Amino acid sequence: MYKQRLNRLKTAMEKEGMDLYYLNTSDYHMSEYVPEYFKTISYFSGFSGSLATLLVGRDETYIFVDGRYHSQADKECLDNGIRVMKLGKEGVLDPVSFIEKNFKGKTVGLDGKRAGISFTKALRNKGIKILSKDIYSDLIEDRKPLGNDEIMEISEKYAGLSRKKKMEMIDYCLSDRVHVVSNLESIAYLLNLRSNDIIHTPVFLSYLVIMDHDFYLFADVNRFNTDLLLKLYEDGVIIRPYDSYYDFLSSIRNRKIIIDENKVNYETYLKIRGRGNRIYNMRSIIEDMKAIKNPVEQENMRLAHIYDGVAMLRFLMWLESVDKSQISEYDAAQKLDSFRLEYKAKDLSFNSIVAYNENAAQMHYSPSKEKSVMLDNKGILLFDSGGHYDEGTTDVTRTVALGEVDDEVKKYFTLVLKSMFNLSEVKFLKGMNGNQLDILARKDLWEIGIDYRCGTGHGVGYQLAVHESPPNIRWGHTDNGSELCELKPGMICSDEPGVYLEGKFGIRCENMVLCVKDELNEYGQFLRFDTLTMVPFDLNLIDKDYLDERSIEIINRYHKKVYETLLPYLNQDEAEYLRRVTREL
Repeated sequence: MYKQRLNRLKTAMEKEGMDLYYLNTSDYHMSEYVPEYFKTISYFSGFSGSLATLLVGRDETYIFVDGRYHSQADKECLDNGIRVMKLGKEGVLDPVSFIEKNFKGKTVGLDGKRAGISFTKALRNKGIKILSKDIYSDLIEDRKPLGNDEIMEISEKYAGLSRKKKMEMIDYCLSDRVHVVSNLESIAYLLNLRSNDIIHTPVFLSYLVIMDHDFYLFADVNRFNTDLLLKLYEDGVIIRPYDSYYDFLSSIRNRKIIIDENKVNYETYLKIRGRGNRIYNMRSIIEDMKAIKNPVEQENMRLAHIYDGVAMLRFLMWLESVDKSQISEYDAAQKLDSFRLEYKAKDLSFNSIVAYNENAAQMHYSPSKEKSVMLDNKGILLFDSGGHYDEGTTDVTRTVALGEVDDEVKKYFTLVLKSMFNLSEVKFLKGMNGNQLDILARKDLWEIGIDYRCGTGHGVGYQLAVHESPPNIRWGHTDNGSELCELKPGMICSDEPGVYLEGKFGIRCENMVLCVKDELNEYGQFLRFDTLTMVPFDLNLIDKDYLDERSIEIINRYHKKVYETLLPYLNQDEAEYLRRVTREL
């Protein structure tokens, strides 16, 4: 099936004189998670992960994936005749370098509305000819339509700041500059609006142009009810048709224009360059405002994690009580989702990852009804999941024993747990970033020659995307440099080191942490993290031989806090279970 689809794409390429066609996993807004409508890499290759680059040549097809998806891409793409290019492995070139080496002087086709500015600029700088044209849409059968659910408003009770106040703050910062915003989470945040265009990410397709104190929102006006339209009008939001965005950009002349080249597409750049405009590439100030949760958002997020802790505890109780050999990964995922959705959650924050033993070595494995293995009363189960609540968004990972496990599993679990707390318990000076702190979560693993091929932590949105920039904790460097972003009070990040041994098992421990102020003295302002997640870890997987006294004290203190925090929300049986699983080491 996938080979046939690729052959049809190659035929279209030949008609247009293209030697290579570029597809990415993004949409028109350079989103990480996208509407089903934009899942074209999945359609042509079978790869279901959230990040990849597909290069379709006349003869061969290549898919480029980072360390999170090495194993997954092998399983999903190799049988389809696609070469898996494992980024981070020795000798594997990034897509731009690969194209320069193998297709210099050739024509590369792409859809400019979905291609990033830095990628296309890099190709042009290498002398690669680019032909911007969508040749794939007409080839996709039964394509799912774009979302058209109603666009809703979230109240100041949950947002903490009114839409008008946020707009005034942004307008003040911009002065006489024009700001073009394509990022869907930023638009939803600024205007206190939400919808369902992307599964588990409550945003809506739109663009925003802020110019001369006016806020032009390009969206489908039919998706707003009359009362909300009136409110938006009163607050100074001018709604224009979604499809009129590019024509509007073409009318802008002789202005200073701010864009984030990592967040807007190449077509946007083509429309605003020239005509006397000066373009400034910088991160949107909306991104920074969104990342620093205001006091109302912070308190709400604490409550959301308490609700999440109750749901997770009920899942753990259920898992302990059943015969695991009668349950599949998919069954367990469905049950986990139901505990959240039947309690307080409005939606999941992403598709739940429930992976047994070797499947957990695929970092983003997600079981389906058709492709799911049965569990057993032995081995380990990893589950990474989260929810959207009125009070905020959660993301938590636990790895638990389903029965007997060997000493190797306990060793790695203990070191991963220790690594997670090494980071969450740090006290650090203001001005530090995730690139500087990342080693705290890796040092114990590095000492035994183990690493994990992904970042340690990502920012988390507030009723928005579960992955939110700019906060980012990792030792390597990304295209947008978010790991160099200063960690500031109010920022919320994940803390999730792991061990992934292909063909054997995967282990991950993840809590959410809130950056807060600590002491101020002659050396400066110190910061620390407050842990938000309130879910116990499996004490049966801990081998105390790998823990020092400080680590044991930290684990005991965390479990004491979990017990005291969740207790008021539990019935007698749940309270007794929680007391047992949070006992002191």
